[in-house]
Amino acid sequence: MSICGLQFDSISPLPFAPALQAHYVDGPVSKWPGKIIYRPGYVWIDATGASPKAAFWRDIEQGDGTPADFPGWLDERHAAGLGWGGGYCSRDLLPEMISRAGSRPWSLWLATLDGTIPDAAGLELPPNITLVAVQAFPAAMVGGIDIDVSVVVDEAYWTGRHA
Repeated sequence: MSICGLQFDSISPLPFAPALQAHYVDGPVSKWPGKIIYRPGYVWIDATGASPKAAFWRDIEQGDGTPADFPGWLDERHAAGLGWGGGYCSRDLLPEMISRAGSRPWSLWLATLDGTIPDAAGLELPPNITLVAVQAFPAAMVGGIDIDVSVVVDEAYWTGRHA
């Protein structure tokens, strides 16, 4: 596995300008002021499921989306001509995400939040799923500031800086 870079996300404004940062377009944790900006270095997360045309990632975790919601979200994004997009989920939800999405191609942003960075082979991912990033480091592991850090493992994602 090759590490391409780091992606940072926070519900508060970041105190620095990283090469790649994730922001929520909607939902209770969205703190983005004003108009959504699509440019290299920014990726967008849909917390509510209402924004498949605005975000590359669908947040699948307690209080946000469910694995059952994910296939329809992927289909809507794809039908809009925006590609398949991806899902953010924890290890415990991954098997259901894989099952529910079926043969649709999608990108995976996996949350371990314990410092581990599994590779695609170790996760036994089917060929239609691309492991893009692993959110391995929660705020408690990065000095207690309100930032989670993901390790980007997919070169195409890193260089393309998906919207």
